[in-house]
Amino acid sequence: MRRLFAWLPLLAFLVLIATILGLRFGLVREAVHAAIEQASGRFVPAGAPAPQDSNEVALGRLLFFDPVLSSNERRACAGCHMPSRGMTDGNRVSVAIDRTALPRNAPAILNATDHRAFFWDGRAGSLEEQIDGPVHNRRELGGLSAGAIEGRLASIPEYRRLFAGVFGAPKPRYADARSAIAAYERTLRSQGSTVDRWWRGEIPTADVAVDVREGFQLFAGKAQCSRCHYLPLTTSVTPGEFRIQEFNVIGVPRDSSGTALDPDLGRYVVTHVDADRHAFKAPSLRNVAHTAPYMHNGAFATLDQVVRFYNRGGGRGLGFDLPDQSPEVHPLHLTEHEEHVLVRFLEALSDDPAALAAASPPPRVPSGRKPGGEY
Repeated sequence: MRRLFAWLPLLAFLVLIATILGLRFGLVREAVHAAIEQASGRFVPAGAPAPQDSNEVALGRLLFFDPVLSSNERRACAGCHMPSRGMTDGNRVSVAIDRTALPRNAPAILNATDHRAFFWDGRAGSLEEQIDGPVHNRRELGGLSAGAIEGRLASIPEYRRLFAGVFGAPKPRYADARSAIAAYERTLRSQGSTVDRWWRGEIPTADVAVDVREGFQLFAGKAQCSRCHYLPLTTSVTPGEFRIQEFNVIGVPRDSSGTALDPDLGRYVVTHVDADRHAFKAPSLRNVAHTAPYMHNGAFATLDQVVRFYNRGGGRGLGFDLPDQSPEVHPLHLTEHEEHVLVRFLEALSDDPAALAAASPPPRVPSGRKPGGEY
């Protein structure tokens, strides 16, 4: 009950927004229901995070930063998910193992447990399944088989000892390596930002910058951000049971010039449903100020560009023919000041000083290679 009372300021604020802005209450009700679920403890993340000091998490951390899983032993998971870049790589699109360009931007993995599908197109249903993607992809980590990875890990005495201690098996198994990395990734969370602490009642409203408060009103109201980035998770996992991940067609351009639609078909490649052409998952917005560039193709370098894109009405606003563009994406008629304070709100979702503490690389890894890889 105490947790619920701590969330009452957020609930009251959402109702106030609805009243002031004259919104349909159904739009705000989703956010209110989500806040109640979070506050009452009924929300269960996708895979309960292991304790951060657990041996499995410690092993997963070593594997995440060790280039041992790549065919050339020079690339690690951390090559595309760098703590210094908010667990992305800072590139428009990621770099392949042969140093050519991959087709998409590296998604951030903070708050991964707030999702129900993984990759921009949602083709993986769990973190464990997501790990298979880059490991077995010849262009990402080189495509080693499970057997080849097991043989390599078994050749390193420290890994044999660590795997035996955690999983009780005489030799390292790929399935256990995958489980350990996923356990580590589940501990990477941002939940101490100014906005999060305000929502939990830990910061008085008067102590929150006016720009941030105005930005939140816009986020949940006129700008309609919360119709795709549902509160309180700010992901596209629908409130209530938190079991369904939505995908949206917003019409991302090929680049910031906005002269052509990006050709990536997104979710359609997975479902082959026409309405899913150019549909992508909405990522978590926590820590978003540190994960530029933005969108599945890195089209926008700044949050200001992202907000202006939505304000114009997404792809249709740029003149693209998109019959299935999500109805939530339309011209917003935000003023320059409103664009500004909306960005300030997003930045206040990104100032958790402890968010990346668990993501710091270990001083060494069992393979003896450079932690994080060479590129």
